[in-house]
Amino acid sequence: MKILIVIGLTIFTHFALIAQEVNFRALDNTRHIVSAHFGADYSSNYGFSYGYVLKTKHIPLVVGAELTLPFGDDVLDDWKLKTSIQGELLRRGNFSVVFKPAIVFRRYESSIARLYNIGTDFTLQAGYVKPKWGVLGIAGFDKAIVTHIKHDLLKDYYPEIQDGWYVATGGNFKFGARVQYSIGTWNTFVTVGKHYGQNFDDNPTLPFFAELSVQKRF
Repeated sequence: MKILIVIGLTIFTHFALIAQEVNFRALDNTRHIVSAHFGADYSSNYGFSYGYVLKTKHIPLVVGAELTLPFGDDVLDDWKLKTSIQGELLRRGNFSVVFKPAIVFRRYESSIARLYNIGTDFTLQAGYVKPKWGVLGIAGFDKAIVTHIKHDLLKDYYPEIQDGWYVATGGNFKFGARVQYSIGTWNTFVTVGKHYGQNFDDNPTLPFFAELSVQKRF
């Protein structure tokens, strides 16, 4: 049973691209942000995201939702839905620090089992940003909190396996870099990086990820 849980958590915590991003220096009078993103992270993925800009007294905040799906025939078997809020914590000249906490809902299904997962994701990015372009470093932690497992094929071999909710302890760090470019009300982001296991020991076999995001502001 422990092996099955570990496998499930590994699948979930790796299905974690960075989608809804914001150039806080190019917001102007923006209220709405819509994005389409494409990437590779243990599978080829695509998705859509929406963000709403809150003009607070001190800093703008962006509240958003992201949906990520794998390319393939059964797209609804595996999906990730993320709700987040992000804001610019530090702004010194062209230097920017942005923090983005999120709640993540994920589903994975195969002939072995179906898994639903609830987790958290925290991302910190810092770098040189101007209204037209920017280069940033990214650090984040994606942690599975609780997972519901419904076993399928393995029940034929291990009838004692129990379905149900299991508290999770797995997670992944992610580190990478992003280049962003803005023209008019359009933004483009290119992100590349690498995952590490929570203990920096149990690292994924294929740890790299990449993503292209095209964004419209209005």
